[in-house]
Amino acid sequence: MDSLFNPIYTGSPFTLFGFTHSAALVFVALACVAVGVAAHTANERRQAVLRWGLIGFAVVNWLGWDAWQLAYGLWSPMYSLPLHICTLSVPLAALMLLTRSYTLFQLLYFWGFTAAVVAMFTPDLAGYGYNFPHFRYWIFFTSHGSILLAVVYAAVAYGYRPTWRSVGLAFLLTNAYLLVASLVNWLTGGNYVYIARKPDFPTLIDFLGPWPWYIVPLQLIGLAAFGLVYLPWAARDRLQARKQALREA
Repeated sequence: MDSLFNPIYTGSPFTLFGFTHSAALVFVALACVAVGVAAHTANERRQAVLRWGLIGFAVVNWLGWDAWQLAYGLWSPMYSLPLHICTLSVPLAALMLLTRSYTLFQLLYFWGFTAAVVAMFTPDLAGYGYNFPHFRYWIFFTSHGSILLAVVYAAVAYGYRPTWRSVGLAFLLTNAYLLVASLVNWLTGGNYVYIARKPDFPTLIDFLGPWPWYIVPLQLIGLAAFGLVYLPWAARDRLQARKQALREA
């Protein structure tokens, strides 16, 4: 049992887009579809059960990650606070479902379908080697998946959807969050959101110039990514407008 939790991992290494990686991606995608279908077809009572289940799932992932680090003496304010976009999104997902906050939905839609999706396709598990069935493997995909599940549920059950204004709002809130992360980095010596210095491992940031100048193109890339994940909604709106125009013609 200790081998499933021990930070000193001795099992088979994680392989990018190998079987265990691909299986996790498929599982998260199917879970999102299942939650969407359930939220659409369930009655009010079952929707409430599903909502509270997703809230509990996000909270367990949030606290479980901290508990594992504390249990093995790995927790540090330099890197363990929930201040990376994805680690912060997990408790925010629970809060969004609890309060039915449309503002949080708008933020989490863009954070989830950019940062969380990119993280799952390029997990840092590949660098550390942790693989199925280790705790780090499970917590990585379930925590990132919990963000998407919450967003899908809110979109279907509450009828929430992003707009072009949501793109701007998410960008502004992200920049406000970067200011907070900068202060925490200064106080702790950490590197939350990688804005205090470049990561110690190769990333796209290496091609964006020296610190702090790479932060500007990094923000522009983020804004472009927000616009990209909004395009399906823009295309849907345009198609509906054309259909309406044809009916009125």
